[in-house]
Parts: sequence; structure tokens; C-alpha cells
Amino acid sequence: MAESVVYADLRFAKVPVGRSSPCPAPDAAPCEDEAESPYENVQPGKAPAGQDAQGVQPATGPWYQRRSVPAGLLAACVLLLATLLTLGLCYWQVSRRLQDASRAHAAEHGRLSQHVQLQEQSLEQAREEQEQARLEREQTRLELARMQAELQRAWLEGNGSRWELGQRDAELERVAGVLGTLREELRDVQGKLNASESTVSSLRACVHTECCPAGWVLYRGKCLFVSSTSKTWWDSKSDCEKRSALLLVQEPWERWELPVRTRGSRGHRVG
Repeated sequence: MAESVVYADLRFAKVPVGRSSPCPAPDAAPCEDEAESPYENVQPGKAPAGQDAQGVQPATGPWYQRRSVPAGLLAACVLLLATLLTLGLCYWQVSRRLQDASRAHAAEHGRLSQHVQLQEQSLEQAREEQEQARLEREQTRLELARMQAELQRAWLEGNGSRWELGQRDAELERVAGVLGTLREELRDVQGKLNASESTVSSLRACVHTECCPAGWVLYRGKCLFVSSTSKTWWDSKSDCEKRSALLLVQEPWERWELPVRTRGSRGHRVG
């Protein structure tokens, strides 16, 4: 160092902001603040001869003003370099994080795209199944409507048939009642007719005693022919038909009441 500095206690003068030092010039008398300053202005020593030969000019102004500028600049450069390094490190970290995030985002996007594609396929298949189910449901509804129409028609036909059957049953009951009444009337008429025939036969027997052919016997208004020979039922029936008569069934009359011939064999037929 070319200069020697001797200093004691440091003291700083308080100068209001925006105001200059009260000492106008260095050649003037020291002011109050400068008188109290711990710094002592020491004249620099003479430089070596080599430096004088090179024509180095002595520096003007206080020494601390000459040293503060390079130190501040160096500090600013160091601070700027540290800031740049910090920013570069931050940028590298952020860039790396962004790259990692971008790769993760791309992977997630691919996975989500595949998942969305699968979901779309599933959704399309579900739509197709839903459409198929809707068509089947529509077909089932139409079939059900057709069956309901057929059932309604069958029910109406059944009601009509039941109504007709009821009408026919009522008609049959009415006809049966009429037939019953007619049967009763017919029985009455038949009874009256039988009574009339009996009366007429009795009267005819009393009036016409010689109306039967020869060999025939009048009995209760009827002409009877009693055979003297024994024959089978079929032969007796055939003989009666030849005589234009009917074979007599003996149930209405008792055997002892019938007139029989005393001659001949033991068997007889009545015509």
C-alpha cells in the first residue's frame, strides 16, 4: 500500500437526508463535524522512484472513497453471480420438475385416453344392448297387446256364447214345460179315449153279438181266435199275421178269464 492510515474510534456524523455536508471545501477551516471525526487526514508519503518515473499521478480525494467503488462493484458482481447461480439452479430444478410432470402428465393422459376409449366401447356396447332390449320390450308389448285383444275377443265371444246358451236353456226349459203340459194333456186325453173305447166296446158287444167271424169269440168288444193246437211263439205270431190279427199278450187279462176251447191239445194260442 502506498499510504499509511492511522485511525482511532469511528464516529459517523449525522447529516439530514437531502442536505450536503456543512463543510464547503477541503481548504476551509474544519467544521464542527469534521473536527469531531476520528479520522485524521494524513498526507500520503512519497511513492517510490520507479512509480514516479512511470508518471503515475497521485490520487486525489480521500482514500476510503477510492477503495469503496471497486469493493462495491465486486460485491455487486458476486451478488449478481450468486443470484444468477441461484436462478439457474432454480430454473434447472423447475425445468426438471416440469419435465417430470410433463412425462407423468403424458403417461396419465395415455392411461386416461385408454380408459376413456374402453369406457366409450363399454358405453357403445351398453347402448346396443339397451337398443336390443328396447326392441325386445317393444315386441313383447305388441305381443301382449295382441294377446289382450284376442283374450278380449274370446271373452266377448264367451259372453255371447254364455248368453246364447242361457237363452237356449231358457227356451229348452220353456219347451220342456210345454212338453210336460202336453204330456199331461195327452195322458188325460188318452185316459178319456180309453174310457170312451171301453164304453164303445161294451156298447158294441151289447149291440152286435154276431160281428165276429166263424170260429172267433167276442170278448170285451174284441174278437179273439183261440187255437186248438200247440205252436211256438213265432209260429203263433206268423199264424196270427196270416189271419190279419195280432198275437194276444195275456198280461192285461188273467189266464182264467180267457175263453179257451175244451177240445184239442193242452196248448192254445189266442189271436
